[in-house]
Amino acid sequence: MTIEYKNNDSFIDGISLKKIAAEFGTPCFIYSHNDLVKNFSEINNVFASEKRKVFYSVKANSNLSILKVLLELGAGFDIVSLGELERVINIGAQPEKIIYSGVGKSEEEIIRSLEYGIHCFNVESFSELERINSIAVKLNKVAPVSIRVNPNIDPGSHEFISTGIETTKFGINLKNMMDAFIYANNEKSIELLGIDYHIGSQIESLDPFKEAIISVKKIIDQLKKNNIYIKLIDMGGGLGINYQNNDVPSLKDFGKTINQVINDNELSDYDFIIELGRSIVGNVGYILTSVEYIKKDSEKNFVIVDAGMDNLIRPALYGAWHEIKPITDNKDQNILCDIVGPVCECTDFLGKDRRLSAQQGDLLIISSCGAYASSMASNYNSRPKPSEIMIKNGEMHIISRKEKINDLFSREIIIS
Repeated sequence: MTIEYKNNDSFIDGISLKKIAAEFGTPCFIYSHNDLVKNFSEINNVFASEKRKVFYSVKANSNLSILKVLLELGAGFDIVSLGELERVINIGAQPEKIIYSGVGKSEEEIIRSLEYGIHCFNVESFSELERINSIAVKLNKVAPVSIRVNPNIDPGSHEFISTGIETTKFGINLKNMMDAFIYANNEKSIELLGIDYHIGSQIESLDPFKEAIISVKKIIDQLKKNNIYIKLIDMGGGLGINYQNNDVPSLKDFGKTINQVINDNELSDYDFIIELGRSIVGNVGYILTSVEYIKKDSEKNFVIVDAGMDNLIRPALYGAWHEIKPITDNKDQNILCDIVGPVCECTDFLGKDRRLSAQQGDLLIISSCGAYASSMASNYNSRPKPSEIMIKNGEMHIISRKEKINDLFSREIIIS
């Protein structure tokens, strides 16, 4: 998404940010429909075929309008909770285009998924496999599964989002995987569809993806030696985006490379699914925020804004970097400052040691907030969640209303 600066204002897809702030207040989330369509189409056009499908990882951003746009573009959905399951069903997704991942699937979640008839469970442990089998027997159903393995590949991203190494909670290690495959292959109430893996998130090189496919080819050869034959390879996602001049592959190059590696390793006869979240929605969204105070009376300068870690937790959680700029070309001198929110935590920062020219009342725009921002938001400090706006066809559409104060305690009961 490109912000256009003109006439002492900034514009996203032709819409004034000052106008958005005046109508919906700050903080608020802003998404570009144009860029959402562009991103998904870029990967779908080069990868999708009869045997290759693009699924969207709902956890990245689960807003119903965003899900609906992706559904209409042909996406399947990768979910990790009952709430996400009901969300994608609510917008009209067909159950056979839903895959259920995650390490802690409850009995209720498994039952509901079997009743809907989802495409597949991505199984993360042997005990989960046993639970799915037991429930399928009771319901007189056959549960489709893929076994998630850890190929033990370092994706080169932050340790908190490196999910394919042996020390994470995800998947089954290579030394233990064969027991799971044999069990799934032998049980009558389980249909073993395939193998699943996910090596991490915000990966900025194509090499780990290539390495993972080669590793999976070796696993498939092992399975064949045990007379186990699968037809599905779910390769997860994890492609990074440009946060701070990151040299990341394009979605088009990613798709073309994956296709080539699949062909080179003689895997073209298998069904393939990729699960992408951040790379589809990450740079589609922004947070618009107002400067409340400029504080210069300590050893550091602070620009205090009305957005906080309750709206964007990534900087506090991962030390993540997001570009933050004024919406106008302010001619005042830049100051070295931390950009912080109003939440009562020392970790409530959005950017540290930034050069910024800002005054009280100015509007700032925080970039790359389409993924893992609103979906990870909270009501900490009893702060209402802000509005979410989508710009489509030159118009502003509210896709999530700002919470009211009463919403914060509407579920609570005062006992006498």
